Amino acid sequence: MITNSLEEQENFSHQQVFGDLENALFTATEAAEYLEVSIATFRRYLKTQKITAESGIGSTHLYSLNSLREFKKALRAAIRHKSV
Repeated sequence: MITNSLEEQENFSHQQVFGDLENALFTATEAAEYLEVSIATFRRYLKTQKITAESGIGSTHLYSLNSLREFKKALRAAIRHKSV
């Protein structure tokens, strides 16, 4: 039954797939994975203040999806600009 309902709706909206992540906070490891960079590169971005933590719990810093999304767009734009 579940398979049939999934087959009926092949095209899901962005909101349906990622809506629950709208206010998500990521650890450094998760953020690096989202940005598709190594943890070393992510830490370099932190050191140069290209990325800042949204909040922290003890020694764990958390990064918002919205700020990571904006930074990822900027990275892609910079890469495209360099390749032109």
